Formats: sequence, C-alpha cells, structure tokens
Amino acid sequence: MEGLKELKWFIIVLIGIWIVWFFTGGIERFEEKSGPFIAPPAPLGTGETYGEDISVDTSFLSSGIEGTLISKKCENVPPGTRCNDTRSMTLRITKKSGELVEDVKLSKDGPFKVSMPAGDYIISQKAYYGDVAPYQHPIVIEVRSFNYARIGLVFDNKIR
Repeated sequence: MEGLKELKWFIIVLIGIWIVWFFTGGIERFEEKSGPFIAPPAPLGTGETYGEDISVDTSFLSSGIEGTLISKKCENVPPGTRCNDTRSMTLRITKKSGELVEDVKLSKDGPFKVSMPAGDYIISQKAYYGDVAPYQHPIVIEVRSFNYARIGLVFDNKIR
C-alpha cells in the first residue's frame, strides 16, 4: 500500500513537469531549436548558431600603456615657423636593451591603448614624415602585469 502512495506522487510530479513543458512551448520549442546550429556547419552550410555570440572581457588580464595624446594647434606661432597639425604621430616602443617592440601610429588626438607584456620600456615619439624625422622625447616606463601604465603625450607640431 505504501508503494501505491509513492507511485501516485510520482505520477503527479510527472504530470506537473509535463504541464510546465507544455506551457513553455512543448514540442514546438524542441523542433524550433533541434540542435546547436540553425544551418549545418561548413562546408555544407553557413554554420550559423542560435543566440548571441558570447564574448568574455579579459582586459583585466592584460597589460600595456594607455594615455591621451594632445596636439598643440598651429595657432599663434611666431612668423616664419613652419607648423602642421594634421599629421600623425608615431610612438616607438623599445625594450631597455634597445630591441624594437612595436611602432604605433596615432592619427588623432584623444585616448590610446597599447597592449604589451610586463617589462621596462623606452617610448619615443616622432612626427610622421616617413623616415626623415628623428625619434625624440624618450620616456622610460615600467609596465606591470595585469596593469596599464598611464602616460600623457603633448605633441608639438612645429616643423624643425
């Protein structure tokens, strides 16, 4: 007799689960999303999947330099001084040993961010004229793991 009571509760629970399943879409929901793909994977189809792409922000794991570039505008310059405030700036990032890490071209004023591994670096800047302008104003900076070192750059647009 005890087994019959348990069987009755088991059937009631199953009926309850079926009611929830039915009102949440039932078989139509299952047929609508019958697999992880809307279309077969390549090369048979596009491989389009359901839902949105999930991206995980791992920026807290990276390191490098970040800052703001401010260009001095060509206003109120002395007569005879050549000035050009439409050119871009190149940052040359080298290790203290002199090994080139990266050249970064900054084409406009505003914030910038460059990812790189932890270490000691020398950052030099130059106006972008191709290879004719020298790198100048070196900054020695230490980049720590999981951290962005902040730097501020003021770009003098006078042509020397």
